[in-house]
Amino acid sequence: MGLTAPQEYVASQDDHTMCCALPGSGKSHTMVELSNNLVTKDPKYRVLLITFTRAAADELNERLRGKLSTSGIRRCEAATFDSIFGRQLKQAQTTKKSTIVGGEQYIFVERAMRHCGISIEIDEAMQWIDTYGRMIKPTPIQGDASTPGWLLFTAYQNLMEKTGKQDFNGIAREAYLGVEQGRIKPWNATHILVDEFQDTSDMQYQWIRVHGEYGAKLVVVGDDDQSIYSWRGAAGYENMENFQADFGARISVLNMCFRCRPEILAGAGRVIEHNEDRVPKEMISGRDAGGKVSVNGYLTSGDEYNAMIQAIQSDNKEWAVLARTNRILDEAETYLKMHKIPYKRLGGKKLWDDHVANIVLKLLWCLIRPKDTRFIGDIIGWLGEDEEVIQYVMQYLQTTRAPFADFISPAWLTWHPYTEELHNNWVDWGLDTKGQGELTARMKNIMDFLHKVRGNKGREARTIELVADIVTKLKIEGGFVDRIELLGKNLAPSTGNTEEETEQGVVTLSSLHSSKGLQWAQVWIAASNQGVCPSANSLEEESTGGIPEERRLFYVGMTRAVDELVMSFSHNPQPIGTQRSKEPSQFLYEGFPEEMEQEHIKLDHLAEEAKNKVEEDVE
Repeated sequence: MGLTAPQEYVASQDDHTMCCALPGSGKSHTMVELSNNLVTKDPKYRVLLITFTRAAADELNERLRGKLSTSGIRRCEAATFDSIFGRQLKQAQTTKKSTIVGGEQYIFVERAMRHCGISIEIDEAMQWIDTYGRMIKPTPIQGDASTPGWLLFTAYQNLMEKTGKQDFNGIAREAYLGVEQGRIKPWNATHILVDEFQDTSDMQYQWIRVHGEYGAKLVVVGDDDQSIYSWRGAAGYENMENFQADFGARISVLNMCFRCRPEILAGAGRVIEHNEDRVPKEMISGRDAGGKVSVNGYLTSGDEYNAMIQAIQSDNKEWAVLARTNRILDEAETYLKMHKIPYKRLGGKKLWDDHVANIVLKLLWCLIRPKDTRFIGDIIGWLGEDEEVIQYVMQYLQTTRAPFADFISPAWLTWHPYTEELHNNWVDWGLDTKGQGELTARMKNIMDFLHKVRGNKGREARTIELVADIVTKLKIEGGFVDRIELLGKNLAPSTGNTEEETEQGVVTLSSLHSSKGLQWAQVWIAASNQGVCPSANSLEEESTGGIPEERRLFYVGMTRAVDELVMSFSHNPQPIGTQRSKEPSQFLYEGFPEEMEQEHIKLDHLAEEAKNKVEEDVE
């Protein structure tokens, strides 16, 4: 595969460069070619390619191995930000802390809330932890140290310090500040290439910047029009401006999209051009004309999903159904099941990444592996145990290497009743079973105990029941221990990999966020309504990125389509139902004003017909 003139320009650089790349413009191919040119040019050059997911890093490394010489491969690698930060700290031997991720972090946040006497929803608590955690120098917002968010973050930091833990934000902060202050050596690379640069946070950018100041040549590749993660700290266009100001970098645009047919790319371009803060760029399709773009309005959501099913059944080369929210995907999934259409769903959280499922699995694991006491603090903390008791118990177990069942509470220590009940049942609940009846009874006892601790209604209760159901219904020979041994493999951190392979006849369901980086021949964006995309929060100016980010998100969804793109909305007019009327997304008006005018005429006619029918039925 050759290079276009813009790709060739980027691949020949040996200085600070900023490349703005359209969707499907071959940026990965260009970065591999640049890496090969650099390591071939000078045997002293060492190249680091940084991206955000392990899957993306693995793909780049595979491409590098297929392109570079043996000598070049030794001097070039792709890795994630988190991996590089962690390796820097390990090489500098600045910490021996273990890293908390996923469910374990939720448990720590709950413990911190309980310790400082704050009671807020766990999702809100996690947002505060992340907001302050992303700060290079965490300080109270607006200087108010009495806010629940700051008190929680302080308690969380103190708890991690006491228990020898760290999170990814803390690792990133230490890696940047360590290099900035001279305590940690800069990464051994003459050139640092950053993929998906628009997704970098302030912390990540500062790490990149300080390496540039130490002499590394920086090449950043991204697309400000695809910056959709401001809610997790991505700075998007702002970091592109910072990079240009800090390094006076050469600017190049990969403006040829090899994915979307011209009709699809043109429509997406008309939408995204309504954003003001963006790099202006000409968009050229490298495909032949012949793409199909449709904007379809329906009276009800039922009509919308039925039309979607009909389209899939009539021509199903490679459909993907995309939506702004998981609720909409749930509805689409129901219709696919109803019509027995095979599908797969991307982007949903894996069961064992859920903090409740994770802690229940940790409890079951520790019951059958009594010598493994790593998770005891998490478990009894989840039961509501006092923090001082947790610290004492964990110190005792680590010092004596005794199992939890052998811990003898001193006279001065007052257990939480739930911890005491668990301790009393520990040995019995960890014994193996010989029959299905005994297994079912065992899991019922444990489930009843957890329901007593956490409540028997709501999402947590359903998750507890789901884990118990999985344990009892596993299709394997063996009892309680064998089943937990098998499930215990899920205690390893998730790699973040997703099934990206497409299969003809199998419909893909994905959120707009999870669709980024993927493509399908046919794409249907469902529920393109105001208040959905753009979201209600963005309309009320309560979201970080506001309408511009929602527009970028819709643009990402549109540019996943290769040959056919359908954007649908439903109206639900008041006269024929109880649902509120919903306006079409403003993005449809921006990109397709003439088509929307025709859709309104059609919907007015259908609404009149429906109204007349209701009146006839009444008569």
